[in-house]
Amino acid sequence: MSDITYESVGGIARITINRPEARNSINNAVVQGLHQAWLRFAQSDDRVAVLGAAGDQAFSAGADLKDLPRDVWTAMPNLSVPCNKPIIGAVNGFAVGAGATMIMLADMAVAEEQAQFIYPEAKIGAFAGIMAGFPPRMQYKAGLEWLMTGDPMTAQRAYEIGLVNRVVPKGQAMTVALELAAKIANNAPLVVQAMKSIAAGTLPVSPTAQHYPQRVMLDRIASSEDIKEGVASFKEKRPPKFTGR
Repeated sequence: MSDITYESVGGIARITINRPEARNSINNAVVQGLHQAWLRFAQSDDRVAVLGAAGDQAFSAGADLKDLPRDVWTAMPNLSVPCNKPIIGAVNGFAVGAGATMIMLADMAVAEEQAQFIYPEAKIGAFAGIMAGFPPRMQYKAGLEWLMTGDPMTAQRAYEIGLVNRVVPKGQAMTVALELAAKIANNAPLVVQAMKSIAAGTLPVSPTAQHYPQRVMLDRIASSEDIKEGVASFKEKRPPKFTGR
């Protein structure tokens, strides 16, 4: 079975991390699958996306230590793939590291009452920088305490500081998230997209959020046919024939 599944029903894209046997930890297949899912959603007729996870133990246990993922930022909602359509997270258990970052970057989130949010990077000495862009998405002092201590945060506390929209009983996160998505999907899509676009445009952009999307452009240049043609034409002392590929 695929590590990431994509179901489209009634204008709602249901995107699921499907590794319950590994507590939905993030490996390279998950990173690639999520990136493709965000591309598909952005280009589709679906109006709202709901990001959830299989099983009832964890939304995501973070990076898979047996298959450390590369370019995790490409799996993040609203980061590597520009999209004006709303994305809702449904948290059914632990959300650790990159899993917690996904919820921070989502536009809305629903968490079950037993869910916990854990960002352990300060305790293990690893940090990619994306989570440092949290201030527009939760209270600054409370968020900084959570990040710097590495202590678990309850779903209720996540609600209090603005990380999630709602706290619901165990087993109901996906149901409530889909109900919320359906309400939004029934509204005028151009208006909804304009609301997100304008609202997001008022948020300060962190240096990390600015850096990573630029990498897409620069990496594409570095691996392009044009750079090979440019080098070859220089060596062969002839005009280059660039193709834009």
